Amino acid sequence: MASIWRHPNSKYWTACYTDESGRQVKKTTKQTDRNKALEIALELEHTADQARQGVLTEAKCREILSGILERTTGAGIRYTPTRTYLDTWLEGKKAAKAAGTAERYENTVNLFLKFLGNRANRPLIAITASDIQGFVNQRVKDGSAPKTVVVDAKTLNNVFNLARRQGLIPNNPVEAIELPAIESSERDVFTPAQVKLLVDAAKTPSWKTLILLGYFTGARLGDCVKMKWENLDLAKGVMRFMPQKTRRQTKKKPPFIEIPIHPELQSHLEAIASTDKPEVFLCPELAAKGSGGQHGLSESFKVIMRRAGLETGLVAGMGKRKFSRQSFHSLRHSFNSALANAGVSQELRMKLTGHSTAAVNTRYTHHELAPLREAVGRVPSLQNPATQANQKKRSGKKAARKSAQ
Repeated sequence: MASIWRHPNSKYWTACYTDESGRQVKKTTKQTDRNKALEIALELEHTADQARQGVLTEAKCREILSGILERTTGAGIRYTPTRTYLDTWLEGKKAAKAAGTAERYENTVNLFLKFLGNRANRPLIAITASDIQGFVNQRVKDGSAPKTVVVDAKTLNNVFNLARRQGLIPNNPVEAIELPAIESSERDVFTPAQVKLLVDAAKTPSWKTLILLGYFTGARLGDCVKMKWENLDLAKGVMRFMPQKTRRQTKKKPPFIEIPIHPELQSHLEAIASTDKPEVFLCPELAAKGSGGQHGLSESFKVIMRRAGLETGLVAGMGKRKFSRQSFHSLRHSFNSALANAGVSQELRMKLTGHSTAAVNTRYTHHELAPLREAVGRVPSLQNPATQANQKKRSGKKAARKSAQ
């Protein structure tokens, strides 16, 4: 029968009992109270006896351990059902995140709970790396693109990291899994002639502005549509903004991208400038729209492409869904490729597009703006040679006036 013993030099009682293999063992109870220590010793021997008989289950272990903790500390072990915890986490994200991000989180959580089946009712602590790996493998087997599966895993990683920080689980099971290698589908670029067709096919001023912003700055769709007049300094010919993607991915305050405005974009912006309110969007009719969905900006851009006589180049992607080889994001590729073809160094291209490490993407100093301005000026114009010549002549006269002043 179990008993307790205390070393003369220790304040804690030690449990002496027979373990599941029949050996006599001693384990400290970390208790100074004799009665509580004896109760722990008796429970340990009872548990070992059940294990020896082959009737010890996971649920029984939780019940026994929770009973010991409650009788010795007054509080039992907290066991949160996996489904409950994930649903609660998701509700918090719906309130804090953008609609598109919250929808993506919800899709991942629902798929994971469906994969778990009845296991979703088990405590969160019972979810293992094998469960996560099985979910990832099933997603790949079902034909999901590797990049999509990796995003799913990152979502679950956020969930279990939070649970670990809250003390609900000892470790994050997502950290022990293997993820599929990502192979991104390649997008095509737009030629200057094609961009001109797109601008002409755009029926509203906001869409014309949005397309020109995408082509002459290389900014992403979400950044272009949220651009405000306060982001511009037309007198200096500079645009300054913080990419949404960079802001989401870093805990530190990310640096702004500062980019010289291409002469043709400058002319367009000066022509549409009609407000002194810096908080007004450059594309006010489009700023409130999301990029996804049947009526989102991406689908609207496809309509403009078809109107311009351009095909989206829909092909099979890395997963189950079709992939458009040309989309609004192709304007970003066009910007970067045009700079590369014009001989602009990779370092400058990375600064202009925001594709950089922390070391490269430092705040720009004043003297760096000159080579950047020259780099942006190399992006092919959408106007005919005669118009370009007149534009250069006007720019020369403008520079001469500034010099005279």
